[in-house]
Amino acid sequence: MYTRRAMTHADLPTRLSPEEADALWARQAAFEAEASEVLAELDLLACASRLGVPEAIGSAVSGLMVFRDLDLGVRCRAPGAREVFTALLPVLAHPGVHEVHYREETGERSPSGRPQDQRHYLVLRYRTPAGHAWKIDVSVWQSDAPRTQLEAARRLRDLDPELRQAILWIKDVWSRRPEYPEQIGGVDVYAAVVEHGVRTPAEFAAHLAARSSAEGA
Repeated sequence: MYTRRAMTHADLPTRLSPEEADALWARQAAFEAEASEVLAELDLLACASRLGVPEAIGSAVSGLMVFRDLDLGVRCRAPGAREVFTALLPVLAHPGVHEVHYREETGERSPSGRPQDQRHYLVLRYRTPAGHAWKIDVSVWQSDAPRTQLEAARRLRDLDPELRQAILWIKDVWSRRPEYPEQIGGVDVYAAVVEHGVRTPAEFAAHLAARSSAEGA
């Protein structure tokens, strides 16, 4: 497993060889298959369905995975914390789950400040029987209304292959940097590639620099 490190712009690649591209896609496919296995091993969808409508979202759906990170949204009708923990107890008590973080983000603690984004938020750390470490984000929404995340992931999966390869490459390079994903995340990469014509990690760095200058002007 790689270690994140500081990376200068001079380190950023400007060309992706066919062999490197094949390796990226092979690893993405392996991660995606493993994500499905993790959901089955934990019986996560079945447990979450006791609360509402569970939906795998994010890179496992878009097919743009660069590390072992799985996102699940559950559309519900205002469950309380006790109800959430009761439904998910078989997952939380699974011997492979070794760490759980929970935040109640309801009322004034809504992550966006909007009532429709109230949720119970859990981050699980899970180690597979093969020894692979996974981070699993579970958002139990306080509303059962349709959300945008799943459709957004599906649109990314349907993009032109050239755009998808650029996204996967840039995400792979940026995932090794300390600012990813808290300061610079996948959404920034998607917008840069789809809306601004960025195609390489070096171009993405230039795009971020230009954006920062514009914001500071």
